[in-house]
Amino acid sequence: MALIRSRFVALACGFLMLLGAVSCGGAGSESGSGGGKKQGGTLTILAASSLIDAFGELGKTFEKQNEGVAVKQSFESSSTLLTQIQQGAPADVFASAATKEMDTAVDDGLVAGKPQVFVKNREIIMVPNDNPADITEFEDVANPGVKLALAQKDVPAADYALQILDKANAQYGPDFKKDVLANVVSREADVRASVNRVVVSDADATFGYASDYTVDIRDRVKVVPIPPDLNIIATYPIAALEDAEHPGLAKKWVELVTSKQGQRVLKKWNFEPAA
Repeated sequence: MALIRSRFVALACGFLMLLGAVSCGGAGSESGSGGGKKQGGTLTILAASSLIDAFGELGKTFEKQNEGVAVKQSFESSSTLLTQIQQGAPADVFASAATKEMDTAVDDGLVAGKPQVFVKNREIIMVPNDNPADITEFEDVANPGVKLALAQKDVPAADYALQILDKANAQYGPDFKKDVLANVVSREADVRASVNRVVVSDADATFGYASDYTVDIRDRVKVVPIPPDLNIIATYPIAALEDAEHPGLAKKWVELVTSKQGQRVLKKWNFEPAA
């Protein structure tokens, strides 16, 4: 009797579906206004702190393009983010300010597919608008008494600064790097934190990225350029993570970031094209 009843229910359900009267799908098949499956979930992105403005804008775009999806982003130094991923922090995408951290993630089997370099950046020196240390040229950061803020060791922005100082030794003398590092009064968690020390006039200068010179600080900070022959071009790779909860959304995010639309947003925030 139970078998006959089961077959009757299946036949009735199939007949009603043909009439378009009901859906006999499982409870998880949610339909949107177009009759297709409605997307949902939270896309979790771990990104270098210098990307906070550009990715913040792109996050809103992504949510508009993917109904029901929430974008959750965490911005820290690339080295800190790598450690979090290695320790099992749940995330879908990793965007680094240097290839070193991404290469380590690849070597550790934490990345799905091949990372893409999606943008470039370059370093600048930022000083308060009143410029109490009278820093007008790159070499002035070595002057005695300058209060210099830097990101912590192994943070890409600080690593790039050291590479710049290594190159500068050949031009300004073998003690130039030593003199500059003697002026360091604080080591900050990431590049945005070191820039903030200058914004609030707790430091006379810092090495930051061009993308860190945002509209909201331009009335308090000005830029001292680094000579092009000394500067370092930072390359930013991005990749979906092997343990991504939403690999499809992760792929879509990478596609947005590398698209013409994404590149326009990144350019707006002073990044340079990857190619």
